[in-house]
Amino acid sequence: MRRFKRACGHQSGLTMIEILVTLVIVSVGLLGAAAMVINGLEHNRNAYLRTQASLLAYDMADRIRGNSDQAEDYNGFSFDAEASNGPPEVPSCYSSDKGCKPDGMVNVDTAQWASALAKSDGGVALLPEATGTVTQNGDEFVITITWGERPQSESDDDSESQSQSFVLTFNL
Repeated sequence: MRRFKRACGHQSGLTMIEILVTLVIVSVGLLGAAAMVINGLEHNRNAYLRTQASLLAYDMADRIRGNSDQAEDYNGFSFDAEASNGPPEVPSCYSSDKGCKPDGMVNVDTAQWASALAKSDGGVALLPEATGTVTQNGDEFVITITWGERPQSESDDDSESQSQSFVLTFNL
């Protein structure tokens, strides 16, 4: 039987230092990947909020177009979900068998839109700290929705929200 002898300078396997260096490199790579995921989630949330603001603005624009004979009655409507005690009540004509006349539909539309801004029906708010305004200049309407976005801050959780706005301008 032959016995194999090890040569003096020959090494087999990995040393503990090589394994530790590899672990450090892999750990740094995983931390970088986790930071990219967190950053992506933040951008995804901000895009979601902009989409919600766009949907709410176009919803009000469609309501104004649908009741164009009373369009001037929408001018000056404003709702601040944080400052108010809730959205205005939906008029009773909305649930009656006769329905609402066009001037009553203005109140229904603004009440339902304000409710969507505040999400007062117990659901999750579509936009945090939302405000909405409708202004008119001739045939041009401007719908502005403003909300607060809290940036991801490494320093503290009580960071101030940054105000974001979506402005929709359309003509009747």
